[in-house]
Amino acid sequence: MGKTANRRRSLKTLFLPLSTRSSVYHPVSTTQVVGSMPADIILDIVELLAPVDVLSFSLCSSYLRNLLLPSLYTTLILKSSKKCKSTLEMLTHRPEISKHIKKLAVRPNYYLSWPKPDEWLDEEWVVGAIERIAASGGLGSLSTFDWDGLEVPRDGLWRTLRECCPKLKSVFTNIGTKPLDPHSELFNFTDLTSFSLVVRHGLGGNGSTIPPLEPLPPGLWNMLTTSPNLEELAICSFSSSTRILDFSPLSLLTFPKLHTLTLGSFGYQSDFTLGPAELGSFLEKHSGLEYIRFLWNFKRWMSPDSIPMGLSSAALPRLTTFIGVYQQLAELPHPESVESVDLTCEPVYESRVEVLCAALARLKSLRSLDIWTHVPEGGTFGGIGRACPGLEEWHFMCTTAFTSKPMSHLLSTLPHLKNLTHFSLTKGHKYTDEPMLSTAIRLAKANPTLKQINIRWARERCPNHLKQEGSYEVLPCGSVVLVERGIMFVGGVLRGGGGSRESCLVLPRLLLPRLLGWGRVVRKIKGRGKGKEKADASIAEEGDGDEGEVCKRGRGRVWFGGYGVVDRGCC
Repeated sequence: MGKTANRRRSLKTLFLPLSTRSSVYHPVSTTQVVGSMPADIILDIVELLAPVDVLSFSLCSSYLRNLLLPSLYTTLILKSSKKCKSTLEMLTHRPEISKHIKKLAVRPNYYLSWPKPDEWLDEEWVVGAIERIAASGGLGSLSTFDWDGLEVPRDGLWRTLRECCPKLKSVFTNIGTKPLDPHSELFNFTDLTSFSLVVRHGLGGNGSTIPPLEPLPPGLWNMLTTSPNLEELAICSFSSSTRILDFSPLSLLTFPKLHTLTLGSFGYQSDFTLGPAELGSFLEKHSGLEYIRFLWNFKRWMSPDSIPMGLSSAALPRLTTFIGVYQQLAELPHPESVESVDLTCEPVYESRVEVLCAALARLKSLRSLDIWTHVPEGGTFGGIGRACPGLEEWHFMCTTAFTSKPMSHLLSTLPHLKNLTHFSLTKGHKYTDEPMLSTAIRLAKANPTLKQINIRWARERCPNHLKQEGSYEVLPCGSVVLVERGIMFVGGVLRGGGGSRESCLVLPRLLLPRLLGWGRVVRKIKGRGKGKEKADASIAEEGDGDEGEVCKRGRGRVWFGGYGVVDRGCC
């Protein structure tokens, strides 16, 4: 699954805090040692660590800070307007740091920010700052650039990046409401290995009409023609009620090294045929494809019972990840190679569960499944459990109310999935729902092999249709570590860093006489201060265990039910 996750469009590494220690970083000898450990062994160890652990390791000494600086700043993801402004201002004056950046993603005015909307930032300022850093030679190592703003940036940015970043071979950009310039500098790149052009979320549209297909500029196709080493390609729309891109000329091109493909949005056209185009011939020519994502729009009308793909028995022999609709899944000629499936483009209705399960049963190597239903019936869970006995990761989404009856069916199905380690449940929210923590513990009791449980409450009127989410790590000792955030029942968002509230609780045993019995609460408060890292402070408090008991040490409070006010923390 790690190999598949690396092919996702979005960069995964989190942005790391910066230090205000000396800005002079001297070269580090690879033969110097820390204690008795050579530097090359330290670097090998760091490759196995999470970014936050690399940061903590680098704070042990100035030598380690110098040694690990390239690892800390290889990938930067600026996931909000605030991070864009502060980090770009810093990089403008710190070329000794910016020279290590290989992957840069900027998300000003991030439209998917949740639970609190992102603050507004002038995107022209962001573009100007990046241009200044690149023009001064600060991005000479840059190989991947990802723009995720509200509108496509001005041409000057693409020209500067092309001229000042000789290693830049992966370009990703969003587009909004503005039309594409057919003479844009964006289309003057050559020999790319990855390219993405995506219509962003949230452009509106009521879905009552089908927008016409939007032809893409000839310059785009000319650019792709000059990129024979292309490995990843995405041309799609996440606002298919407003803009749909016509990618039909793609069928005339061939990329021998292509392994990742994202296209869409497919759906009904004005004459009620499916489009924009059939891609059977294109898929036939690209036998190296391992990851395919097809976006579909069936918001207004249900999809047909069958969607022919026109593939021969030799097509797609290496496909491991498929995202689309189950009708296409049933058409794959090599189901034995598929390890990961996402069928959340359209809800599966009860009348189609039997056909769906038959398609899933063909996938003998299936390890990860995402699926969406409207009204979960008992047969849905049991059928999926029997069709996919080897599942290791399962995300079940039901955007309608999830009552006690389907929950009982779900709990009775989980024990049969002996390899399941990660389970996620997204359900429609009701104010009578039990606390998320209670649901998580019931799921953990149902299947002892679970290591990670994620729960999300969906509600249409909330930002991004999401009210609250919780992540629960089941420790080997039987304890549960949780992080919850979201929108309160009354009032605004949960308080804390970034407009959210996160709490970390450890309940010492799962099998307790009472669901939420006595426990130890562990909370880590991230050090705050302008530009200087502080070691996380942890506060532990033991109580006699009634639900809703307040832990009074430190700022804020924690309720065992998961709704107490606490500061942002990390486990």
